[in-house]
Amino acid sequence: MAQHLREACTCPVCFGHLETPMSLECGYVCCQRCLDSLWKEPLAEGLLCPQCSILSEKDSIVHHVQLDRIVSKIKKLEPRLRAILQLNPRIKKFQVDVTLDVDTAHSHLAISPDLRSVRYARSAQRGSSGAQRFDVSACVLGSPRLESGRSYWEVDVGTSREWDVGVCADAASRRGPLQLSTEHGFWTVGLRLGQIFAACTEPMTELRLLPRLRRLGILLDAELGVLTFCDVADGGHIFTFTGITARPLRPFFSPANTLPDDRGILRICPVPSRSPPLGPPRQPPGGPVCTTEPPAWEPEHKAQWCAGQVPGGELLPS
Repeated sequence: MAQHLREACTCPVCFGHLETPMSLECGYVCCQRCLDSLWKEPLAEGLLCPQCSILSEKDSIVHHVQLDRIVSKIKKLEPRLRAILQLNPRIKKFQVDVTLDVDTAHSHLAISPDLRSVRYARSAQRGSSGAQRFDVSACVLGSPRLESGRSYWEVDVGTSREWDVGVCADAASRRGPLQLSTEHGFWTVGLRLGQIFAACTEPMTELRLLPRLRRLGILLDAELGVLTFCDVADGGHIFTFTGITARPLRPFFSPANTLPDDRGILRICPVPSRSPPLGPPRQPPGGPVCTTEPPAWEPEHKAQWCAGQVPGGELLPS
């Protein structure tokens, strides 16, 4: 519910809170000031919707009063929520101010002005040149570089049907199609087609997809070489990588790969009021907490996943 509300109150053009939200005839909503960035039909007095290409005449574009009121209430609550988060000294101790490094972003990734949100864009946002930039795969790295101590951050994946998040070695290749695997310097978990959830181990580990997974907490202990993912909603453990020796490491984000979707947004979030467990969690009698035995995928299936494709096979029960 909260994630859907946030998406409804966020301008799809500037990524900020809606300011004087204006609604086109088809229902598309953006800030009043962002209307100027929409494509104007040269032979008519109106604007084309960037999602459905329906033309809205000038007189049919109206102020969305109800949504404007909701956004105003949310903006008033945010300072209180930030104050609550700051009360926990443990959070402040491990918090890392992660932002997106535009210089590494694939040319079709749109980065928000505050460097905390990224989505796939159908048109190029910047030139594709530059040795630091991913030239084929839709990925972007985060800052700062992580070399020592413990670091914690959260990523809001919302309702996106495809994404990969985690860390990678700063020296990992950014040229050509990526092979997301620990052997190539990537320690990530990812979702494909909204159904297949896996960690890029060798061999890969298919995970049980949590139906309400919306926000991931990521904790890196560089001294121990341990990376842990948890579900922020209930603190549940998702997966832990161990034996990471590469230095320095960079936060890694990919909002789209095989299914480019300009509605799937990844957001770097504030630290929650409860920190995740440190290091690999204890396993209860009967086996791991959330993981399962890796499926019997053939080598070609593994290659398909590394290329961003989905291998065949039955899904694990929810």
